[in-house]
Amino acid sequence: MALRDNDPRVIGGYVLLDRLGAGGMGTVFLATAESGRPVALKVVHEQFAADTEFRTRFRQEVRAARRVSGAFTAPVVDADPDAERPWMATTYVPGETLRARVEARGPLSGAELRLLAVGLVEALRDMHQVRVVHRDLKPDNVLLTEDGPRVIDFGISRAADHQTMTMTGHILGTPPFMSPEQLSAPHRVTAASDVFSLGAVLVYATTGRGPFDAGSPYMTAYNVVHEPAEVAELSGTVREIVQWCLAKEPVERPGPEDLLSAFREAPEEEWGARRPLRPAGTTPPAPTEVPKARRRTRRRPALVVLATAVALLAGTGAYAWWPDGGDARPSVTPSTPRAGRVPDASVLAADTPYSPVYGGDPGTTHAYADSPARRPKDWHAWTEDSSGAQCVFADASLVCAESSAEDADERLVRIDAATGREIWDVPVALVEDFPPAVVGRTVAVSTPDGLRAFELIDGRKLWRQSSKAAIGRVTAAAGRFYGATSDGTVVAVAASTGKELWRRKGLVSGYAYPRVRVSGGLVHVPAVSDGGTGAKRIAGLRAADGSTAVTTELTQPCEASELTVLPARSEHEGVSFFCRAATGDGLLLQPSDTDRDHLALRSPYVATATFSDGALYAVITAGRPDYSFAEIDYDHGIAGPLWQLPLGLACGPGSPPPVVTGRRAYVVCGSGGVVVDLARHAVATRFALPAAVPEDSSEGAEILVAGGIVYVRTERGWSSVDAYAAPV
Repeated sequence: MALRDNDPRVIGGYVLLDRLGAGGMGTVFLATAESGRPVALKVVHEQFAADTEFRTRFRQEVRAARRVSGAFTAPVVDADPDAERPWMATTYVPGETLRARVEARGPLSGAELRLLAVGLVEALRDMHQVRVVHRDLKPDNVLLTEDGPRVIDFGISRAADHQTMTMTGHILGTPPFMSPEQLSAPHRVTAASDVFSLGAVLVYATTGRGPFDAGSPYMTAYNVVHEPAEVAELSGTVREIVQWCLAKEPVERPGPEDLLSAFREAPEEEWGARRPLRPAGTTPPAPTEVPKARRRTRRRPALVVLATAVALLAGTGAYAWWPDGGDARPSVTPSTPRAGRVPDASVLAADTPYSPVYGGDPGTTHAYADSPARRPKDWHAWTEDSSGAQCVFADASLVCAESSAEDADERLVRIDAATGREIWDVPVALVEDFPPAVVGRTVAVSTPDGLRAFELIDGRKLWRQSSKAAIGRVTAAAGRFYGATSDGTVVAVAASTGKELWRRKGLVSGYAYPRVRVSGGLVHVPAVSDGGTGAKRIAGLRAADGSTAVTTELTQPCEASELTVLPARSEHEGVSFFCRAATGDGLLLQPSDTDRDHLALRSPYVATATFSDGALYAVITAGRPDYSFAEIDYDHGIAGPLWQLPLGLACGPGSPPPVVTGRRAYVVCGSGGVVVDLARHAVATRFALPAAVPEDSSEGAEILVAGGIVYVRTERGWSSVDAYAAPV
């Protein structure tokens, strides 16, 4: 762009040649030094130059930018923050911005997209190593050059060891690419904020729009803070990594080294937009009914299952087939996909893609977007006749592991969430009552000699991971499956290939299949050493290699089969562990920080409990049938209800815990349920079930909530119920 009449011609001895662009804080010019060296010279706008607070910030910016010099940034060569109009000059790098590239030629894919992602992570690593936070990473501040991407314009960056400053009346950032903490608590901004922005930039590079775009900056900012990211168009493992970056809580996001490791494992064919399952405009054939015999299944002893709402990441992937030879069972060919429609995110009723809700304990699959307006299209109530199946919700369907003690009829089955009809089923040897786990389009299930993986869309076999022992209680996080064997060995497996990444022995002795949870880049394992069921400490293993990063001693033993990891509530706190006490009565909340008090909840007064978004919700009783729902104040080791209301339900100790998603809590007891409005502290609606809920809580989830529809395991089988059919 040519210089304007009112533009200066010389600044600080640099001759201005052209305009490169303008932003909210200043104008960037192409200039030359006396030696002829080209530079990009940024001059702040006049209205800011007289602002003392802004000048202080600009001085911080210059100091911060001088500390950054890497292959993926534009180093500072000169600056004068005290000039009449403060300015800063950086190395001029020819290239076009990411936004210009996408607008001119469309989204990126393949090697070009991978290079962008890795280059941006390298740039963030260089900045964060010298304690600089960019705070305005966006497509306009990413240059695509012959040497790879460059991060430019440290316009509102700050050195982490300088005082944080905000400007009255100004938003320091670009809402579509800002982190939640930038909008709600700017003083809490850390390097994790740049990681969130990185995730948003990668969504834009892949799809041409941001993950929180709305009709106005205000609504976009609201979506950043409160709504899940829209990433349905991303593919496979890359989608999962991006969702990891876009976690609402800063402590849940990966660091640069975690990202580089994850990006290396993502196959090149998964870099790009997700391919549609069927050509646009086609109509799927009408579904057909699939008759099934009633199956009776094994039951487990009653346990208080501690549930929390979390995202199950869906996408596409690339996989390796396993050979038929060497399998203890004959090779199994899955049934041909039924004539019924194959659901995916596109069949869910909403103007925007259906996205899962983050919150609570990573590795569970209980709750998805809550609005009743987002129910699956063509939904109707149904009951699937297999009362013991262990199910998870994935891509508008339930994926269930079914077993029968009578005829050894064991299988993995996918059920249409809208109609209850089978999409496919495949025979497979199962272990215990462990539910499957899903990463993208890969479904993993525990078998007697390791893990088996199947394609979510049509049930095809993908790979076999042979451990010569079952891997139980499998959980999924960041493109990997994690679980433990019958001797307590913890195993990490790549979801895309089935390759064993690492295994760790010696943490558990005499206890089979301890619960493994993943949070904050660590794999948390309850360590049992006496052959009992109680873990006296929690070992935090590094997700990269399984080495021990931290160990937390517990104030009382924790039941090793039940562990919830709660994200830190601030950057000054660590995670917390929530479990059923292994001895005596009650539930245990144990912070990983030794200077914070633990909390023991006595079970005669707490039937079941759930954590979500830093809050503790419980079904409580004082020995009376009219149980209540309450939010519990658990600060400083003191437990008490902040508020409570009667449920009008008779909930037993084996009833499922509440499922919390958005600002609603779903409670099921006996043959009925209640939806609690957490904002108004009132009952929003009541609903009836086609049969009673079993009192013997099992290994997997008892309730799944998606689009306002409740999927619940009853004595007749899994049922789909509209919780809002008869609102109160």
